[in-house]
Amino acid sequence: MSDPPAESGLFPASGPGMLAMPTPSLAVAGPTLRTARERMGMSLQDVAAETRIAVRHLAALEEARFDGFAAPVYVMGFARNYARAVGVSRDWISDCLRDAVEAQFGQRSRFDLGWSHEGAAHAARFGRS
Repeated sequence: MSDPPAESGLFPASGPGMLAMPTPSLAVAGPTLRTARERMGMSLQDVAAETRIAVRHLAALEEARFDGFAAPVYVMGFARNYARAVGVSRDWISDCLRDAVEAQFGQRSRFDLGWSHEGAAHAARFGRS
């Protein structure tokens, strides 16, 4: 079987027996992880037990929400481990998320974790932005 043409909207399979994936984008990352997990008959709790990643972070990845993560390295690492656990290419999920994660974290102030005003208060207290 040959790789699909670029205009097909599919990302070429990255190994023997692997299916071609949709072209990497933020819009397909979460649904693909969720679908792969459900096809394996796994709950978020099952994936959490296997990966040792909190259920709230796994759910956030499925919903493409990165506001509860402290740094981009956590988003990317957790996404790659989640992908491995459900049989999705780690490189593919990285390609899906990289630009969106970098853009979101590039807009944050240094201590802002996105889920409270504590980061902004801390930054103001110590004269940092």
